[in-house]
Amino acid sequence: MTARVLVRTAVLLALPVAGCAAAPADVAVQSSGGVAVAGSLPAAGSAPAAGPSLTLPLDAYALTTEEGRELGSAAEARVRECASALGLDDAAVEPLPFGSAADGPDRHDRRYAVADPEIAAEHGYHPPPTTDVRRAFYEAHTDAELEVLVGVTADGAATTRDDVPEGGCLGAAAQAASVASESSLRAGQDLVSAVQADAWHAALADPRVLDAFAAWSACMAGAGYHYAAPMDANDDPRWWTSESAGPDELATAAADVACKSSTGLIPVWSAVEAEHQAALIAGHQSALDDYRALLDAQVSAASTAR
Repeated sequence: MTARVLVRTAVLLALPVAGCAAAPADVAVQSSGGVAVAGSLPAAGSAPAAGPSLTLPLDAYALTTEEGRELGSAAEARVRECASALGLDDAAVEPLPFGSAADGPDRHDRRYAVADPEIAAEHGYHPPPTTDVRRAFYEAHTDAELEVLVGVTADGAATTRDDVPEGGCLGAAAQAASVASESSLRAGQDLVSAVQADAWHAALADPRVLDAFAAWSACMAGAGYHYAAPMDANDDPRWWTSESAGPDELATAAADVACKSSTGLIPVWSAVEAEHQAALIAGHQSALDDYRALLDAQVSAASTAR
């Protein structure tokens, strides 16, 4: 392994990003209202598919887009101040690895696999290309700049410069933003992830979702595609390639999305998942509220710092 690869590995592992204290990326960033529950499942075509309009109860325990921006802006300001004091100008600092939620796809876009007809027609089951902000950050900086920004030398070792804080200016910014112990934040993240996973699997086994899958499967069979459930189509080994989607994949994805729409699969699926999330949240309400309070404190501290 070369020295440059060593420092790259250290950088990619060390970089904090905006919203790093939020719940995992597949938890939504909206508020928790407006979700159908048992007894009021939507009819086919009566509710939106996954995307910006979809909300789930666990959304209340993740940073909103605006909160993510607030944390990112505060972190950038701290990094620039630190780097300037160590002799780097703005040109040498750019770009910083603080991607905002508004810069990427909606958090729920792929929750139920491909759901957008335009995306399916262009990319099939392959996700649209995105920018890796951490890699872009690494590629844009010299070894000397990285030593200041992340506190790692070209050979992958921690810098010995007395004027560079531990973890570099990015590490110092993350430390300044901390309002709780790392273990407390991690415990909250782990709880949100566990609730999300349990609700996801409970929904997959729910008779209402299984009936919706059967309707979707029958629709797909009518179009010449034979899958028992949407994830079977999404995870078909034929699509496991780094190359762009081919004609078979594009056609299958288009039929998939059309059948999801005509059978009302996603509205039913999301409503059932929301019901299971709400039930599980009620069993962990105090711990989840404590975690939300930590997120609120971080956002408040970021706002004050600016």
